[in-house]
Amino acid sequence: MTTTDPSTDYVELPVHERPLVHELAEWRTFIPFAGRVLALQGSHETVAKGIYDHSTAFVDPIGRGLRTMEYAQRMLFGSDRASTAAEIRELHHDIKGTGFDGRPYHAWNREAWTWVHLTSFEAFEYSLRVVHGPVDPASLAALYEDWRQVGMLYGVRSADMPTDVPGLHEYIRDGIETKLTHAPDLGLIRNLARPPGVNLPTALWNPLWRLGRRPLETLVFGSFPARVRERWGIRWTRTREAEHRIQLALLRTAPTPLPDRLRMLPYARQALRDAAA
Repeated sequence: MTTTDPSTDYVELPVHERPLVHELAEWRTFIPFAGRVLALQGSHETVAKGIYDHSTAFVDPIGRGLRTMEYAQRMLFGSDRASTAAEIRELHHDIKGTGFDGRPYHAWNREAWTWVHLTSFEAFEYSLRVVHGPVDPASLAALYEDWRQVGMLYGVRSADMPTDVPGLHEYIRDGIETKLTHAPDLGLIRNLARPPGVNLPTALWNPLWRLGRRPLETLVFGSFPARVRERWGIRWTRTREAEHRIQLALLRTAPTPLPDRLRMLPYARQALRDAAA
């Protein structure tokens, strides 16, 4: 397990002064992010086992997703990130059990805890790049430094995190090859498309699902690193790649002319308005 290692230099930046905050405030940023996180964290044996044993994702995917979004927004746009970090850490206090290898695991496992935190950053970086275009290196470096500081608030050790973005990229590349050894049953992922409470007759649901399944899976699986798609047994063709590129082009262009109230997440928009006031 990790022990808390709060940074004595941590200073809570005002929301509107945080790096890339306006881009992160847009709902479209979270779409490729979600698929990327699923790939990078759902392939990690300790993280995956914790999800299987303790998460409500398979019985209440919408509720679980909304709760995750709430905490993500509080960490990105909240005014008391130290309290939110403490709450997140405590939520994982009882997430423990026996791993796939027969050995005990805990959510605070030092290596897994760090992997979750750093892959969340990589997923946001990926999403910022594919949705908003090239990211200014200085802004990205500032965002990563902020991410490191926040990670230490909930117990990620400074010594376990690369000190800069190039180091982070190397850590992720190495981790994809050495840490991501779990390939979940794709049926579990695909079944999330029909969440509990959707009581449409089968005769109506099946044709709707046939229409929506391909674009939905393309959007999700397209954000996976190619190596992870290969390990999960996801067939990826040039046609599928072209379809995914069209989806990303629509995400980049269609929402851009919209006003803030339609382009931003409500929590983030309110936080930015309060900060400006």
